[in-house]
Amino acid sequence: MEMNEITRLERELIYILKEEYSFYQSLYILIDKQKDMVKFEKDEKLLDIFTEIERCHQRIQESETKIAALKEKSPKYFHIAATAPEVRKLVNSIITLVKKNIDIVKENEDYLQDRQVRLKTELKELTNSHKILRYIRENEPASLFVDNKN
Repeated sequence: MEMNEITRLERELIYILKEEYSFYQSLYILIDKQKDMVKFEKDEKLLDIFTEIERCHQRIQESETKIAALKEKSPKYFHIAATAPEVRKLVNSIITLVKKNIDIVKENEDYLQDRQVRLKTELKELTNSHKILRYIRENEPASLFVDNKN
C-alpha cells in the first residue's frame, strides 16, 4: 500500500512539475520580451507586459500552494517521492529556469535604473535651458540712450 501511495504521489508531483516547467519557460519568454521593449523604448506595450507578469506572480503563488498541499497531505511519502530521479531532474530544470528569470529581471532593473538617471539628467538640463531662455527673454537688450541719441 505504501508503494502505491508513493508511486501515485510521485506521478502527481511529476505532472505538477511538468506544468511548472512549462510555465517558467513561458515566463522567461515574457520577461525577455519585456527586456527588448525596455531596451528599444517601446513603452506603449510595457504596461501589457507588466500586467501579464503580475498574473504570473499570482500563478507562482498558486503553484507554491499546490506543492505545499501535497506535502501537507502526507509529508513522509512526499519526501520519498521527491527523491525520485525524474522529480529531481524536473526540479533542477525549474531551478535553472528560475535563475535565468532572475538574471534577466536584474538586467531589466539595471537598464531601467540607468534610464531613469539619464531621464532625470535630461530633465534637469531642460529645466536649466528653460530658465536661461526665460532670463534672456526677460532681459532683451533695449536701445540705449546716450546724450539723447539712439
